[in-house]
Amino acid sequence: MARDFLAAKDVLAAKLFFLTVASMERDFKLDAEKHAMSVQPEEACGLVVDGAYVPCRNIALDPTADFAINPVDYARAMLSGSIEAVVHSHPEGTPVSDLDRRACTQTKIPWYVYCVPQKQWLTIEPF
Repeated sequence: MARDFLAAKDVLAAKLFFLTVASMERDFKLDAEKHAMSVQPEEACGLVVDGAYVPCRNIALDPTADFAINPVDYARAMLSGSIEAVVHSHPEGTPVSDLDRRACTQTKIPWYVYCVPQKQWLTIEPF
């Protein structure tokens, strides 16, 4: 009886964890999509910190074609919690670039790319 209760409790805990993670992902993606729409035609960039999207300033020389997160914004994010992912947009909807893949590998955290025209999310996992 006790064993059945513990097994049911474990299943419930796993389901709640999945729902929480899925909900957090939807929440940060919605915030990132709004940010991307607000800075078009430039690339939006930000970080996922403790499950929440933190918008950052894009200081790239050509922010319509590239992104570079402002180091002050990055430092503030580091001080506020755990950086879990890098997020940026592709206003023209281009696929993930080789540069994106290499940079993701260097950061050792996932990257999420929002392709604005297709309203589609791409995920890059570090190797």
